Amino acid sequence: MAIMLATLALLLAITPQAMRAHVGFLSSDLLEGRETGTRGYDLAAAYVAAQFEAAGVEPAGENGTYVQPVRLRTFRLDPAKSSFTIDGVAFEHRKDVLLQSRTEPASDVDAPVVFAGFGITAPELGHDDYKDLDVRGKIVALLAGAPPRFPHSQRAYYSSGEVKLENATARGAIGSILIRTLDTERRFSWERTLASGDSTAMRALDRNGQPFDTFPQIRGSAALGPNAAQALFTGEATTLDAILAGAEKGIAHPFALKKRIAIHTTTTIGEATSPNVVAIVRGSELPNEHVVVTAHLDHIGINDRGEDRIRNGALDNASGIAALIEMAREAASRKPRPRRSIVFVAVTAEEKGIQGSLAFADRPSIEGTIVANVNMDMITMLFPMKSLVALGLEHSSLGAPAREAAEHNGFVIQDDPLPEEVRFIRSDQYSFVKRGIPAISYKGGLMSNDPAIDGEKLTRDWLRTIYHSPEDESDQKLDYDSGARWARTNLDLAVAIANAKERPRWNEGDFFGTRFARHR
Repeated sequence: MAIMLATLALLLAITPQAMRAHVGFLSSDLLEGRETGTRGYDLAAAYVAAQFEAAGVEPAGENGTYVQPVRLRTFRLDPAKSSFTIDGVAFEHRKDVLLQSRTEPASDVDAPVVFAGFGITAPELGHDDYKDLDVRGKIVALLAGAPPRFPHSQRAYYSSGEVKLENATARGAIGSILIRTLDTERRFSWERTLASGDSTAMRALDRNGQPFDTFPQIRGSAALGPNAAQALFTGEATTLDAILAGAEKGIAHPFALKKRIAIHTTTTIGEATSPNVVAIVRGSELPNEHVVVTAHLDHIGINDRGEDRIRNGALDNASGIAALIEMAREAASRKPRPRRSIVFVAVTAEEKGIQGSLAFADRPSIEGTIVANVNMDMITMLFPMKSLVALGLEHSSLGAPAREAAEHNGFVIQDDPLPEEVRFIRSDQYSFVKRGIPAISYKGGLMSNDPAIDGEKLTRDWLRTIYHSPEDESDQKLDYDSGARWARTNLDLAVAIANAKERPRWNEGDFFGTRFARHR
């Protein structure tokens, strides 16, 4: 009997071999990079649904299926019919500037420019880039990111492009220009940004049929490369070099420029539907209270340039989906079931701006209450991992069980070593946070169990050279033992939340809890 139980426990365990098998299929060339709305993504969704069914996990999509269709509006820029000029001098799209598609077929803006620093109004931190600045009817030039002196929470929140555009719109701006900082360039160079190619922008439709997070008052937007940024500030009161040096210290001195910018964009607008894949392990006592575990299934598809054009997305985020499948399989086999239900969601369109999770959080395919989100996005299992970073650890009562689950699986928790990446707002957990739901996401730490391996160098090099490139393939040297432990850690956390006596709660006075509590 003991042998049978030991064998059963082994079969139910999340193994490195299972993680490797899922990552290998999901990041194969057959799936063509899993871009939202493509055949490759739909094949990946069918694979996840089949895995859920084979594991005996109940469907929790629409109409008794594993699928929750997400309606999307698509926006594709026509570069040949779009233009950007500074004082009448043209700058080329995908060389000097990156124009953004708009929400209408044709859009024009021709206006003076105001440099508005980081574009942030944060009264609780004594920071207001718009103080004594009139941007009505103007184009605002904004630095990427937020001052490094900001606490992590505020730095993440105020770095959001959505927050910056909302602020600019409220003050009457009609266009926006992004100025890349030295920090931005170090993390993801202009050359790499250009090499990523054009893609179709997408916005999920809310319950009223309107796209999320669009700002029609902003009639033109672009990111400037080095040459265009230099041209914009040439002959002005402050040089580009001085502005970038100040940004390193979180210092900006907004001022009105003498130049005008004209932007014309032509955009092809369409519709698409792409599925979230949803399954549930029903709770034994509180089945209408749900812990939602998410991982994004999409990646960024096929590039329009280069020899190897398929961006396979092995770590980003076939790794998270592999964990999701294996967690659902093991959770469905556990006896007794957790007190609350655990919902497993493979979400679409994360790479389009967390659109699939926004749609799920806006109108879940499940009935009842979502009490917490555990999100899994891109475990950097590049070496034998000693540490994890728990994004959200300090915000809610999820911090204690998150630390316990990590330590139980042989990890130590380290502080976020990459605060400049503002990762808490950059993946699907943020869709739930914006609904007032406590959330947490484990990311790979930089500490290695092998003292001969410099985990920090490996991770930073990978982020700088492999991330979002065709080299993110399953034939990389990956440590699937660490990946399996990461998956087990996420499962232990989800089960602990599901079994807890009380629902998770935001910490008293927490920045995100206070800001988004109205949505609860």
